Amino acid sequence: MKDLRCPLCKLPLQVNSQGLACENHHQFDRAKEGYFNLLPVHHKNSREPGDAKEQLQARREFLQAGFFEPLKSRLQAVVRAQLQTPAQTLLDIGCGEGYFTDGLAETLPQAQIYGLDIAKVGVRLAAKSTLDKLRCLYVVASSFDLPFADQSMDMVTRIYAPSKDSELWRVIKDDGYLVIVAPAEDHLLNLRQRIYTQVRPHEAPPVPLGFRLVGQERLTSALTITDKALCKALLAMTPFAWRMSIDLRTQIEEEGLVDQLDFGIHIYRRNSEYS
Repeated sequence: MKDLRCPLCKLPLQVNSQGLACENHHQFDRAKEGYFNLLPVHHKNSREPGDAKEQLQARREFLQAGFFEPLKSRLQAVVRAQLQTPAQTLLDIGCGEGYFTDGLAETLPQAQIYGLDIAKVGVRLAAKSTLDKLRCLYVVASSFDLPFADQSMDMVTRIYAPSKDSELWRVIKDDGYLVIVAPAEDHLLNLRQRIYTQVRPHEAPPVPLGFRLVGQERLTSALTITDKALCKALLAMTPFAWRMSIDLRTQIEEEGLVDQLDFGIHIYRRNSEYS
């Protein structure tokens, strides 16, 4: 637990009989599923911040069906290629229910893996189902105030999640890596064209302050969904689906969906001289 720090006073967290505590006696108990809630009440912007329970359950159902398997496999290859020496630590920001986090743990069998999300429901699902509860630790926390020590991470991955540049720079080691996955131009284009009268293309994320771009690639794959339940799950987890009419949603669920997945994978390295 040497990588974790108190979200209240920023002192290191140490293991005790109930969970974690700092020298100022701020105590964080381990939940029965194995995760830690490191999100102070005054950092919440709502009663239950992050994705809703229904969205996270839909995401789990859809991802477990294998549609994002090409992205998971490609991420595993990217991580292996960049971390040529054995990695000690990796943080996955916006881990949700843990699909990609567990995949990253598979490819780094010697590393301590952390999954972080502001949605407690997602973290609970991830912690409950992970196969390696000792090496894959999930925490509820804000990506804008990371509860991790300075320069504690060999790599941070950020998949469809927001973050704060200065916090990313703070927790990543000198010359460590940041991998950001974002939707590329044609991601779910057919679906978006059915929802919006004018479709705006997805843009590549800006280079975070304190980092330099060292690689990027685009991953596309066809998407065909014929199962009604899986169509419903995709629509429930898609952030722009609330703009859909009930009639369009019903039509897609009944008829199925033919579209494409299109991801941009952007690889950055930390500039040690930045401050």
